[in-house]
Amino acid sequence: MQKLESIVPIITPFTENKVDKGLAVQHGEDVLKGGIKYVFLAGSTGLGPSLVESEKLVLLDAFAHVPDNVILQCGSLNLEESINLARNAKKYKIHAVAALPPYYFTGMKREWIIKYYTKISAEYQTIIYNYPDTTGYNITYDMINDIKKAGGNVIGIKETTFNMNDILNTKMYVPNFSVYTGPDQYILSAYRLRLDGYVSGAGNYGYKIIKKIEENYDNNDGDRYQFLLNELSALSRKYGTMSSIYDMVEIMTGIKSGSPREPFFKLAPEEKGALEKEMNEVFKKYNFKP
Repeated sequence: MQKLESIVPIITPFTENKVDKGLAVQHGEDVLKGGIKYVFLAGSTGLGPSLVESEKLVLLDAFAHVPDNVILQCGSLNLEESINLARNAKKYKIHAVAALPPYYFTGMKREWIIKYYTKISAEYQTIIYNYPDTTGYNITYDMINDIKKAGGNVIGIKETTFNMNDILNTKMYVPNFSVYTGPDQYILSAYRLRLDGYVSGAGNYGYKIIKKIEENYDNNDGDRYQFLLNELSALSRKYGTMSSIYDMVEIMTGIKSGSPREPFFKLAPEEKGALEKEMNEVFKKYNFKP
């Protein structure tokens, strides 16, 4: 059986608008026990852009007992903060940091992005977090090679894009470099195209389904489980992705997940009930027991 590196950007549980360290660890450990290799802290699904530096350090400390299974997203518009987070990650000896490029401001010069990644990765090995729809920049294979030529210690890329041509070009033209798909819909493709792994927000609640995809990637059941995960992801978007995923975790795993941070508001009880009803219909359609 082909083994790829599985990464889940775990949710950040909040209680009274504060990071709930206990709930975060409980959920993260459940994901790891479910067969996922790495938990990704302060990513998009973890509402990372809403976290201040001290809160990211709280999450880092919360998972100090499993450093080999941790990746921390440290990219921001404040390079000094990103560098400090990378230094702390090194102290904790986690697997790696990940970094979004500078976002919001358009027109960032190419050489500035290269310097940005070179400075962060000088502190600790770094996975590039490519998310063009939210950052306005597409980190392509030629830029990655230039970062490496400049001395950047970049070891991989999370490709949150549906542009498979860019993904395959990076795999082909960047040596000794790990390529991870970002969309939940591409987990099966990552196996069949022999990429290095995948990052799945749906893994917060659907890690058992991901395990089934892994076990069946070379047969028709792999397609069935990928379609199942796709439909659950579609339901999450229907009910509000960043909030519904908290309820989906509780529905599918029984693990308390806390609340999202406002302005991502917790689903009303009737919304959660409707979501659970639709989820059960999907489970029945694919003959799956969570």
